[in-house]
Amino acid sequence: MIIPTHLQIEPINGVCTARCTMCAFPTWTRKPYRMTQRDFKTILEKFLPYCDHLQYLSLQGFGESLLDEMLVGKVALAKFMGFKGIGFATNCSELSWKKSKELLEAGLDTLICSVDGLTPETHEAIRIGLNLDKILKNILWFMLQRTLGGSRAKVIIRFIKQKSNIHEWEQFKWWWEKQIDPSYGDQVVSFDIVDCEGKVKDYKDKDVLGDVDVPCVCDQLYSRMIVLSNGDVALCCADDNGRFNIGNVLESDPIEIYNGEVFTRYRRLMEEGRIGELELCNTCTIPRSQMMKDKVGE
Repeated sequence: MIIPTHLQIEPINGVCTARCTMCAFPTWTRKPYRMTQRDFKTILEKFLPYCDHLQYLSLQGFGESLLDEMLVGKVALAKFMGFKGIGFATNCSELSWKKSKELLEAGLDTLICSVDGLTPETHEAIRIGLNLDKILKNILWFMLQRTLGGSRAKVIIRFIKQKSNIHEWEQFKWWWEKQIDPSYGDQVVSFDIVDCEGKVKDYKDKDVLGDVDVPCVCDQLYSRMIVLSNGDVALCCADDNGRFNIGNVLESDPIEIYNGEVFTRYRRLMEEGRIGELELCNTCTIPRSQMMKDKVGE
């Protein structure tokens, strides 16, 4: 029986403060929905028997997590129940001084900050609707807050590398390396832009991937379990619309779902080298992006 080491719960879906050029937002079909505190607690209770096995709990999905006004309460509850590695990715547009303080006091372990340029011209052309100066101020405030409050939260600066910003990566990495603190485990990382099923407009024009030998087995199906805001289970992080009807953790045992027919079939065909027969996987570039990861810090 396979038990995930990474649990991802989507607190809110379908809403965001940005319209990023590499995001599949235009293809999302699920109606916006915020997971209730009651459902969140029920889901955590279902995973409690596996809490020691879980290394990470990510409170993110297909939307901007900070738009969930109950996110701080979700972080606090998960910490109280003993879950480890609690964090989320954000574009940082809503990361105010007050919100930073509340998240750190709630016990947040990791904040992943999406920043895709060193200059406003580059970042704001990719993450449309955002203001880089505000984003940088919010991140630096968060770092100051953790120092003042005695938190040990880790900050990861994540850069999505593509043709429009690759020229800034080396200088970006150098600049952020001066801001982060290795004693907290901070990192600056880059991943190449990804696509699945042609959802990203003009992906080939944005693609910076080189020729690499990509494994036929995707680690996500063995390590990460993604629960959408209504309790449905997604196949992986590319399954933004939850198309497979795999099961709902509010109604069934989550580990039985994770070892059910759909996951088992996908793992078996991958192991047989038949990934090309699998819906989503046969067009997904996420494993290639993982192989092109570059990072400093930690």
